[in-house]
Amino acid sequence: MPAVPDRLKALLLLLLLGLPSLAGADAAADWLVRMRQAVHQLDYEGRFVYQVGDRLEGMYVVHRVRDGHELERLVALDGEPKQVIRGEQGVACLEPRSHHISVVGNRAGILKDPAEDLDGIAAHYELRLDERPLRTAGRPALQLEIRPRDRLRFGYRIELDRETALPLRSVLLEHDGRVRSQTLFVDLKTGRDITPIEKDLSALALTRMPARAAAMPRDSRVQWQFRGLPPGFRLITEGSSDSGGRHFVFTDGLASVSLYIEPGAEPLLQGFSRIGATGAYGARRHGHQLVAVGEVPRRTLRLIAEAAQPR
Repeated sequence: MPAVPDRLKALLLLLLLGLPSLAGADAAADWLVRMRQAVHQLDYEGRFVYQVGDRLEGMYVVHRVRDGHELERLVALDGEPKQVIRGEQGVACLEPRSHHISVVGNRAGILKDPAEDLDGIAAHYELRLDERPLRTAGRPALQLEIRPRDRLRFGYRIELDRETALPLRSVLLEHDGRVRSQTLFVDLKTGRDITPIEKDLSALALTRMPARAAAMPRDSRVQWQFRGLPPGFRLITEGSSDSGGRHFVFTDGLASVSLYIEPGAEPLLQGFSRIGATGAYGARRHGHQLVAVGEVPRRTLRLIAEAAQPR
């Protein structure tokens, strides 16, 4: 067998060194499960930047788990110091300038079995794991790439902390590969030395749901069913307001969409709109205002809104 020229040997070596170390789909799925467990079950605190287009914002987050409940505080570090606080009962949004506090119910609990969605996720996304050494937020990391199999969802590129599996950098990708938005932790700590949620403020007291009064009788509310949802999406939670409005949440295991339905409301949104990386679609149907909101393509928002049918 003739000897390979030295120059060709060098070229082959460079090509081999440049190839990504892609693990199998099982390994990628394992890291996805670990990430989802970590986000919901670990205590962590840090500061991160959030970028959409040329707009860059700083945020602070502290997340704790207590008695099986997730407690979380998110504070804007730029502009007004707005806050979102999640307690056992509800989620409170604080706007200091207007002295306004709004509270909505908190139906999100700790994910019991994050592996249960894997089959559905694999049907609509391709998972790839690149184990080449990375350093993100000063921590050893690896990269998980999640590619959609259709045009009803976006892609993700996530750099995970090798120790905790927490996402250190998350990039939301359009179908053509353009970056739609990204978040990057600049510092992160986990473990016992996490700041209490209640620091400087009895924060959790603000998340207690107020007693309801003069609620619309349940039997007078329109009941909804959903036909023709985008493939892979399913209803996971629903709630209602005293005025008869309804809130539904759909997911395909990764992306989620909220659908708000208000009876007899004046048209607030007709067609598509976008705030940052989040899209919205509004329509007036069956005497109700419907608004679908989420980080998914426009077609997905429209299909979810159009799937709503009164029983």
